[in-house]
Amino acid sequence: MTLASVPTFVTASLSVALGIFVLRRNKTKLNWTFALWCFLTGYWQAYWTLLFNINDESLAVVLARLGYSGITFIPIVFFHFVAEFTESLVLKRLSRLFYAIGATFLLLTWTGDRYIAGVYRYDWGFYPKAGALHPVFLAFLGIMLALGLNALLAYRRRVSEQRLKVNQINYIIASTLIYSLAAVDFLANYGAEFYPVGLIFTNFHAAIIAYAIVQFRLLDINVALKRSLISALILAGLLVPCYLILISSQQLAFGSIDIAFSLLTLSLLAAAGFLFPRFRFIGEDALERALFTNKTDHHETLLQSSREMVTVVDLSELSERLVRTASHAVGIDKAALYLYDDAKNKFSLASTVGFELRQTCDPVLGHGDPLVQALISSREGFVREELAMVPVGNGKSAAAQRMGQLGAEVSVPIVSKDKLAGILNLGYKVDRQIYSTGDLEFLSTLANQAAVAIENARLYENLKQSQLTLRRADRLSSLGLLTAGLAHEIRNPLVAIRTFTQLLPERYDDPEFRQVFQGLALKEVDRICGLINDLLNFARPSRPNIAEENLNDVVDSVARILESQAKDKDVKIAREFSADMPKVWIDREQLKQVFMNLILNAIQAMRDGGSLVIATRVSADDDGNASRPCVQVEVRDTGIGIPEENLERIFDPFFTNKDGGSGLGLSISHQIIQEHGGRMLVRSKIKEGTSFFVNLPLEKPAHAAVEDTVRAS
Repeated sequence: MTLASVPTFVTASLSVALGIFVLRRNKTKLNWTFALWCFLTGYWQAYWTLLFNINDESLAVVLARLGYSGITFIPIVFFHFVAEFTESLVLKRLSRLFYAIGATFLLLTWTGDRYIAGVYRYDWGFYPKAGALHPVFLAFLGIMLALGLNALLAYRRRVSEQRLKVNQINYIIASTLIYSLAAVDFLANYGAEFYPVGLIFTNFHAAIIAYAIVQFRLLDINVALKRSLISALILAGLLVPCYLILISSQQLAFGSIDIAFSLLTLSLLAAAGFLFPRFRFIGEDALERALFTNKTDHHETLLQSSREMVTVVDLSELSERLVRTASHAVGIDKAALYLYDDAKNKFSLASTVGFELRQTCDPVLGHGDPLVQALISSREGFVREELAMVPVGNGKSAAAQRMGQLGAEVSVPIVSKDKLAGILNLGYKVDRQIYSTGDLEFLSTLANQAAVAIENARLYENLKQSQLTLRRADRLSSLGLLTAGLAHEIRNPLVAIRTFTQLLPERYDDPEFRQVFQGLALKEVDRICGLINDLLNFARPSRPNIAEENLNDVVDSVARILESQAKDKDVKIAREFSADMPKVWIDREQLKQVFMNLILNAIQAMRDGGSLVIATRVSADDDGNASRPCVQVEVRDTGIGIPEENLERIFDPFFTNKDGGSGLGLSISHQIIQEHGGRMLVRSKIKEGTSFFVNLPLEKPAHAAVEDTVRAS
């Protein structure tokens, strides 16, 4: 292979590779035409490679005609590509005419010298000689180029609002203009001994199109630049100059280039460069596992702990897992975790392994503690033996002494939001070996993971506390409404008792009066006691209690409390309770709060009076995935109804249509039902009324979901 033929060979390879790449990604008509454009460019350069490596003139003429058999169709395929890209039926029909003209030139290529009149012999090799009709082909080429560019510009104006499409068109126009500069090669067809440098422009064209494919999804190809692609590009960039040096050395040393040897060498270099990264990682992994077992174990531990920590939101459980993970992975007998307590402004002991509390491990570390101060200033882990070498009087020397008092050989800071959130103290290794660099790196990474997990756990605790505060506020709001209604309800029996008490001295000797008075007074007093007990049961904070309860009893107790409110609003409460209701696992007090909100809302929605129906039944809850048995409580009113546009928002916090409403009642009720594994549904029509359905599963709810809320209540 001559030196002059190397650029054409490389260009042919790149053009074919680009065409194959486009076809492998997407085999549309548009992609086929572009790939054909690339293949014809490769065909053109491949035949020039052959022309530059032969000495037989008659064979050169044949090769020149074969080359032009493909070159003739390059502008036609370009025009066809533009027709497909712009989706123009007119251009597609016109491209068929151009293919017919191309077939005419193909016929002229092999029938006489009017198109190709032989070859020139230049210093770099043979080159086709233009015939009398060759200028006609050049004019034909110019017409197709002009028509194609004009079509692209017109199409760009049409899709000016589509920025991605406009960018794609811009890159096609730019690459086409650069590709057209390859027409300088035609000078050699007319006797100018000018090396065909058009390949430079075709390579630039390929690079621009490749960039547009990657950056702007040209030809509907969405390429992710992965490490493998980047490695391949780097490998190609290294191999090309190496190959040029190889063939240049052959030319200088032996006066000729052995094509077979050069290609074999290039193939071996490419294979080595391609396979080395893969075998490198396999070999490194195998050697690391054989020689550095601890480091490999640390990696696996970190991966596992990161997955586990994301799922843990309880701070106590998280602390225990962190201490266990560190002690097990490093192989130590003692470990202690201190976490910063905002309320106490100190670091409190959260979890230990191997320490006896209050003997060798202090339960609290203050801000003035030398170890705390040293970790705040350095933000790096300490090894006690290394700190002990620091001169006495230095702050780190005092920290080393404190570590000794705490039984810690290593102290690792847990830093969150640029603040010291915790301290992980670790004792001696079980085998009494020193802590390696790998151990310290592992502990530092584990501490970073723990910092994120601890922050998440604290945010979760704050969220639970906020939810609890909202529930208490909603409960107090309901309690205020109850007391106003109950005051009126209690006053009525008291009036009757007062009246009878005033008449008692005058009619004491009347046995019938005394008997009636005694029965009525006891009845009214029992009624007052019942109302007060119901009020106290609702208002009094109760202990968490998930138990099997009969929903009829729960709902009825709430309805009794609110009957006075209903009477004042001229609302009649009707109960339609199922007689064979099975018991369900609920927190009675939480469910009373739910039904208190629903019934109160229903009463308030009937401003001019109406009827309120409370029904219970056994039903089936279909959540879209599966149907499951449940008990259902329906609260149905004949009130004003809820506008359809508000139905999707009624469970949002602070959303309300009531004057003076907090917007928390339904949101909290909805959350309580969800935590019990149930669902709350609503149906409403304006001026007809609203129905709320509470579905609760018969099976016991998931322990964690309810217990977290119950524990905080």
